[in-house]
Amino acid sequence: MAQGLDCTFFNIILESMFVRIVKKNDNHVSIRIVENQRIGDKVKQKTVCCVGHFHKDNVEKIEMHKRIAEEMIIKIKNEINPALPGMEEIVHASKKRTPVKENTVNVKCLEEEARINAGLVDVFSHAYEQLDLETSIDTGYRQEDSNELLKEIVLSRISDPVSKRKSVRNIEQEQNIELDLDKVYRMMDKVYTCQNRIKDKIRVSTLDLLNQKVDVAFFDVTTLYFESFTPDELRNFGFSKDNKFKETQVMLALISTTEGLPLDYELYPGNTYEGNTLITVIEQLEKRYNLSETFIVADRAMFTHANLSKLDEKKVKFIVAAKLKILNRTIKGQIVADIALVKAENSQLEKFVKDYEHDGRRLVVSYSKKRAEKDKKDRERLIERIKKKMTNGKVRLADLINNTGTKKYLKLESKGAKEATLNLEKIEQEAQWDGIHGVITNHLSNDLSSSEILKRYTGLWQIEAVFRVNKHDLKMRPIYHWTTKRIKAHILICFIAYSLTSFIRYKLNKKNIKLSFEEIQNELSRLEVSIVKDKKTGRKFVLPSKITELQRKIYNAFNLTINDKIKMINK
Repeated sequence: MAQGLDCTFFNIILESMFVRIVKKNDNHVSIRIVENQRIGDKVKQKTVCCVGHFHKDNVEKIEMHKRIAEEMIIKIKNEINPALPGMEEIVHASKKRTPVKENTVNVKCLEEEARINAGLVDVFSHAYEQLDLETSIDTGYRQEDSNELLKEIVLSRISDPVSKRKSVRNIEQEQNIELDLDKVYRMMDKVYTCQNRIKDKIRVSTLDLLNQKVDVAFFDVTTLYFESFTPDELRNFGFSKDNKFKETQVMLALISTTEGLPLDYELYPGNTYEGNTLITVIEQLEKRYNLSETFIVADRAMFTHANLSKLDEKKVKFIVAAKLKILNRTIKGQIVADIALVKAENSQLEKFVKDYEHDGRRLVVSYSKKRAEKDKKDRERLIERIKKKMTNGKVRLADLINNTGTKKYLKLESKGAKEATLNLEKIEQEAQWDGIHGVITNHLSNDLSSSEILKRYTGLWQIEAVFRVNKHDLKMRPIYHWTTKRIKAHILICFIAYSLTSFIRYKLNKKNIKLSFEEIQNELSRLEVSIVKDKKTGRKFVLPSKITELQRKIYNAFNLTINDKIKMINK
């Protein structure tokens, strides 16, 4: 640049060139590069060059030569004021580039046709395919339709667990897919006939994930209530773990791995004694899987002579919580005396473990100071509840709730009495067991220490987490179906949904992404795409929502491609 020359002169030149389309009388147009020139106080436009001359209907040629003209302007500007190599387009391109007409969208003409939950659909559909569930139903007419229906209902339960009627409505609104409720019910009837096939697919997938080796399997039961008061061969009244004693219920027995992956389940009438469920489930699992290397872990409800003897007979290894207080006096006295002696020698004792022999099995007893403090508080809370209902040192039995455990601390004055007093002797005896817990196992080898046996048992909380997800997150209950077929199909649909959830959590954990089902559901449910239609042209576009870093990590964990660009889906 010449010394002393005002640089604004060059800026004017650089900003004054543009492309103009000049219409002619013969239905032709001329594409020109035009420059603004200031003469005195006036600005006049001068044609620098003519780039092309075409009929007005030859849109393709006109648009092409407009782009040629814009590129020529960039080159001219670069000669006057050179830019760094490769930066010419950024530095010299016109600030008002003429848009290509065919890609122009008028925002006022846009309307949203649907909003789809892409995150949950993408990730859980991938898991559905990985678990080989795409062909779950193999019988009946139009089985492809039934399989697709099953998948839609399962994914809907993960997204928003409601009744089948509401699920159909949600799928129509959120996925833009029309479903027939009657077809959904007929699909459930087919699912009922394919129960074993579907459960086998899930079991095989679990074993494949764990390289066919399951060291520990957890067993437990729960109850599922109905909005119904009429019993039948499956729905019946029984002890409810949900405190729903007026409603009918069924009993669900479930077995899972330490990772929370499902292996199998069985459904029983609601009045079944839970201690009678263990052997049935083991026998079913035994048909499909070699249990010789697996420890079956269960809570004290399974501690019956029949159960333990049957497991011994089948050579199935077990670790079951022991009902210490029902053991014979000799061993009970020895356990209490041993722990009392150790506590006397060490007043600050935090933990203590000791092995005993019982009926040819290994009884592992532990003491925990922390557990002892909790046991004491729980007992004192129950006793305080009784005292609040007492009058003159007596309480009416009718005033107490049956399932709170308070009655074990009472003493009846006579058989059939309606009032009772506190049983101080019983309370004192109970206090001796504060902090004491035991498990029994038929594994006698020293290759597992007492602490390792207890550690395997303490993992039983995993199956409680499984029930919590099924009951609360997937809303397995209450159940609104009435026929045995539909009830069992509903439980199986929830079991499939849980299997997908546990599969995804397991895979994410392997990638060090530790998320609960609720966290996965919340994160993926926010990943949506809108289907937008241009009312004038009929073209449709996909508009994705903003992508979070966690959503990208989840997609990457499954090698899935995340859609983060606006795309036209038709022309």
